[in-house]
Amino acid sequence: MGEMDLKTFLAYARERDKSLLSLITNFRVDERDGKVVFITEDPRLKKQLLRIVASKLGREVLSSIEVVVEEKESKEKKTSLSEGLNPRYSFVNFVVGEGNRLAYEVAREVAENPGGLYNPLFIYGSVGLGKTHLLQAIGNSCAQKGLKVVYKSATDFSEEMVEAFKGGGIKEFRDKYKNVDVLLLDDVQLLSGKTRTQEELFNIFNHLFLRDRQIVFASDRHPKELRDISDRLVSRFEGGVVVEVSLDEITKLEIVKRKLQELRIEVQERIVQLVMESTGDNVREIEGFVRTIKLKGADAVEKKTQEGSDLEKIKSITASYFRVKAQDLCGNTRSRKLNRIRHIAMYLCRKLTDASLIEIARAFGRRDHSTVIHGIRKIEEERKRDRRLNNLLTFLERQIGDRL
Repeated sequence: MGEMDLKTFLAYARERDKSLLSLITNFRVDERDGKVVFITEDPRLKKQLLRIVASKLGREVLSSIEVVVEEKESKEKKTSLSEGLNPRYSFVNFVVGEGNRLAYEVAREVAENPGGLYNPLFIYGSVGLGKTHLLQAIGNSCAQKGLKVVYKSATDFSEEMVEAFKGGGIKEFRDKYKNVDVLLLDDVQLLSGKTRTQEELFNIFNHLFLRDRQIVFASDRHPKELRDISDRLVSRFEGGVVVEVSLDEITKLEIVKRKLQELRIEVQERIVQLVMESTGDNVREIEGFVRTIKLKGADAVEKKTQEGSDLEKIKSITASYFRVKAQDLCGNTRSRKLNRIRHIAMYLCRKLTDASLIEIARAFGRRDHSTVIHGIRKIEEERKRDRRLNNLLTFLERQIGDRL
């Protein structure tokens, strides 16, 4: 391939394939062997560039082509351009089990070969099951290779776009996202109803995807279950690989043990069981509970947990006696009947447990304890002058006392 062929090719690119030229920072003809040397700052461009050249000039010219990567910044500088990453999330400290194995393995492959087979990647599952951990692990792995990575929640992405429009910086916003190597977008279900943000994301997605840049999404639901998100964006979500994360009991047990070890808490069967029984299928909830054990000690936490259980029992028994649902006592319904039952339940919680007013308030879904104080005082005063209420409370106290 001679210099004239190069000029012909570049002329063609200027007219028909301007995206190619945007990826080449410079070129030259090597005087020693006549090879055409394309110079780029993108370490992943070689395969794409050679494919385009072969399709335009024929595969026989590939032996005369060389692609050289010349980074303007050092690897450390490039890594520092990554945004939103937390170095504590890695594949090493991700606990793998049956419910998340596929998502883990696909995420590892994406980190090894960004922009490859699994692009885009869409990870979905309930809150606190490790979706963010996997996104961050992908990002940290890619950043270590010198790739430019941006991690954002959908809400932050939308707010950044709005501010860019208001401040006249929408071009800079678009340039920022169109020049990343890996885009990680979390909680995409929060794009619901945000038409302008969806449009910007759609255009950014197309730009990155056509250049083999890796895109990873996370959501609390499958793309088909997303609401008020454009069909064309949903189709992009489903265009690659969609994997689910869940948490089985065996994996949860391993996570509990790992979290205890991380905080240097002795892994005793009693403590493990306490965490297992006091938390749901949510890794963040498990982490928070273990931190509380570290701060207050297992005995204190166990006592508080028992008190919390007692509050639920009192609510349940009181609601059952009056033939209402226990959850109705935590609602905002202000009917006179429900208010009275709620006040009675609060009074019994205060009288029969050591729970604080704040803890009782939380048990009834209240933000502060002022309503609890009001309700308890009201029942106390009424009990003194109403014999029927006094008999009822005495009966409920016996019933509840036998079951606590």
